[in-house]
Amino acid sequence: MNIRHATQNDIGSIAQIYLNCFPNEREHVLWVKSSFNAFPRAVYYVVEHQGVIAGYILWCVKNGFRDSTIAELEQVAVDPKFSGGGLGRRLIEDSFERFKKHVEDNGYRVSAVMVTTTEGNYAENLYKSTLHVSRAAVLKGYGSGNEIILYNHSVEST
Repeated sequence: MNIRHATQNDIGSIAQIYLNCFPNEREHVLWVKSSFNAFPRAVYYVVEHQGVIAGYILWCVKNGFRDSTIAELEQVAVDPKFSGGGLGRRLIEDSFERFKKHVEDNGYRVSAVMVTTTEGNYAENLYKSTLHVSRAAVLKGYGSGNEIILYNHSVEST
């Protein structure tokens, strides 16, 4: 297993995993390209397993480049062929440290982290255990159900 910063050559693989994991969404390649082009505000990382890209994660600076900023885990996905083996957990933990360093290298500091998920999604417990977030709000009737905002306002520096 290898976790690394994504390159433009990875866009097709990321978009395919996005399609496999989120089939009801549209314009997968357009979404990935536009998010990829938001660097340095947004950064993709990929996890390679058995010689292929098995998953990705997209981290973003939420509230502008400030002395103390919020990191948002905007999207994470592991190809269903590789799910259940702990790749998602390792991807979240490793890439969050890398993203905090990325932000610090640009002269800022991540002081909080947030992520959203659909209520009832098993990922909520994963986010709680890896990012030490807790429920901050519930957006009722959002999309396919209620959307949960998870937040940790006290993130340690790298």
